[in-house]
Amino acid sequence: MTLAEVLQKRTILQQYKSWYVLDSDFSWNIRSVYHEIFAHLDNVFHIPVVFCSIREANQIISDLGDDEDEYLRFAAGIYWRELGIVFIFQYEEYETLIETLFHEYRHVMQDIDPDFRHHFETDKKLPYKERITEIDAFQFAKEKTDTYFRTLYERENVV
Repeated sequence: MTLAEVLQKRTILQQYKSWYVLDSDFSWNIRSVYHEIFAHLDNVFHIPVVFCSIREANQIISDLGDDEDEYLRFAAGIYWRELGIVFIFQYEEYETLIETLFHEYRHVMQDIDPDFRHHFETDKKLPYKERITEIDAFQFAKEKTDTYFRTLYERENVV
């Protein structure tokens, strides 16, 4: 099954390009969030992003023929490399949403970079906080989030 076929069986509450909202708790305008994120990234990535519960993500992963992951319950989001999908689970607070999106998109960038990609395999053996992929993604997300909110604040305070 393809992602499109799997998503057809679900209620899509919002969709913009390859971003899908499946959870009624997602209260943001998906089109606006999309444009805000890509205004702060050098490239537009056409990888699907699904905003849903962890349980729903596991069902989608299973429907796509991959094994569910019990460790998702600790995540705010995840780039599922094998399927080429970003899942976002925490979106109640806008800052967390933005930071998680930047973090997961950094993983996409790492995966695209042939000189960096090997770290995904070597990092598997390390504790989460010691993984080069995670250290880099957290740093990137913090920098981008800080810039995003500083720019937003400056725009709002223009006389």
